[in-house]
Amino acid sequence: MGSSVYIVDYDIPGKPAKKKVQFYRDLKKISQYQSSDYSTLSVFRTEDKCLAEAVYFLVIAYGGNAHMYKAEEVVPSFG
Repeated sequence: MGSSVYIVDYDIPGKPAKKKVQFYRDLKKISQYQSSDYSTLSVFRTEDKCLAEAVYFLVIAYGGNAHMYKAEEVVPSFG
């Protein structure tokens, strides 16, 4: 089986645009030293629970909505 990962899906208000740009700058700062992936599709993935929680609370601080999930990464087997 694969390892556990944490997924945060979020929605940041688009206006004012300056606030959204600042959110992504802050997101980059808190995730730069950890193994993580995020996209413009408002999904953040990491194996670090504390980092996932930090992203969740960052979204809330910027007035957005967020959901955090714990998942197991599954790798298909061919045998």
